[in-house]
Amino acid sequence: MNGLMMVCAAVLGMWAAPRAQWNLPYVRPAKYDYTSFYSATLTSGLKEDPAFLKSALQKGWGYYKATFIMSNGLVCHRRKQNGQVIGANEAVSEGQGYGMLLAVILNDQATFNRIFEAANQYMWRDDRKSYFIWNWPSGGQGSATDADIDVGMALVFADELQKKKLWQPYSKGGVDYHSRAMDIIRSIRKNMTSQDYLLPGDNWGGDGLNNLNPSYFATANMKVFDAYQTEVDFRPVIATSYAVLRKCSAQYQKGQAPDWITKDGTKGPKGNDMLDDGIRAPYRIGLDALWSGDATAQEFCRNSRTTLSEYANADSRFVLNQMGLYKSDGSLIAGTSALDHMAMWSTAVLASGDKAYSSKVLGRDLILRLVGDGLTDGFGSTQLGEIDYYYKQSLGLLGFAAITGQFPNVLEDMKGDVVPVGLERPTRAANGAARVFQDAAPGAAMLLFGGDRVSADGRAIPTLP
Repeated sequence: MNGLMMVCAAVLGMWAAPRAQWNLPYVRPAKYDYTSFYSATLTSGLKEDPAFLKSALQKGWGYYKATFIMSNGLVCHRRKQNGQVIGANEAVSEGQGYGMLLAVILNDQATFNRIFEAANQYMWRDDRKSYFIWNWPSGGQGSATDADIDVGMALVFADELQKKKLWQPYSKGGVDYHSRAMDIIRSIRKNMTSQDYLLPGDNWGGDGLNNLNPSYFATANMKVFDAYQTEVDFRPVIATSYAVLRKCSAQYQKGQAPDWITKDGTKGPKGNDMLDDGIRAPYRIGLDALWSGDATAQEFCRNSRTTLSEYANADSRFVLNQMGLYKSDGSLIAGTSALDHMAMWSTAVLASGDKAYSSKVLGRDLILRLVGDGLTDGFGSTQLGEIDYYYKQSLGLLGFAAITGQFPNVLEDMKGDVVPVGLERPTRAANGAARVFQDAAPGAAMLLFGGDRVSADGRAIPTLP
């Protein structure tokens, strides 16, 4: 290398553009910088390795695409049953919503279009204006509101990106991002609500009021819909969603939510434990708190301090162990702390706005547990089989993106002047070459679950799954 090249390399090494912070095609607004809510150890590590979070999400997305997107473009319902992988040739509509949202935040328009077109081909029913074939190829009929509400928001974000010329214009077969987003928004308000309650789908009839699913209460999504158009109004639906959560008072006071509930807050026919549906509520409500500062959303998230009561313990394994599923009486179901559950709880921790709380939880150990053991690019544990579940990977990636400032309200961001990546003013990078998140051999993250079995204060350390 000649002298001039050496000088240029040195200069380039001293400067790092804000693009290191996320994958989207515009410069990240300062409001998504959550480092003041992290532990000192995590914050210090990010100064030394500022691209770590972005890179981790990219790797996780690469694994997701290779593992869970079928040749026909649908996100598959891959999972394990009795130790065997099943569902590699099946799909459910909620998976298309997760995949499209992830494609937006990873700035992957090609994959976004691929999933969108497959969902339109195999799941959309134009007479119902919904992804009515919620289960493919079995042909299960009736939209799932959580799927349509995520697809709808992903389409709104995609439409806004193309309006700013950050994504390419899209139209196929008379369908574009805006037209399909509006189809979905109208259909949710007309066919998936009753008495202003958000129903679990468009095929439930009157029984839907006895089978409300709080993990579908995507109040952040509904606020995005209201900001995007004026034909329908979701404010009454948002109000009833929070009212139902409050009626589940014992769980609400702990930042918990049941899988299913009646509109009166009583136990319905499906049961009211906080299981694999209800665990999404801290993330759903957390996004509303992060994006709009909604007071009720923040209160719900702050209430999670009662559930994650070990947050002040110097040994992070205690609080990580509490990031699991819960019975209706508020008690932890042993052995349920897992990738997807930790990601959902973490969103509420950040959204609480309580730095004394979040800085104890959002630390290096949590991030390493989410990112995984390094044996694959998938998130979570290879040993525990978390890499084989599309659902765990979807929630793990979305929750990780939320707490690391990589899941923005794109609609809100597009309202003002937007600086495309590549045109931003460079900023000085941290000195030093330490790679503090990559200083251990593959599998080192799992050391979080080993070591001494007694803490400094003499209590037994929980064994995490």
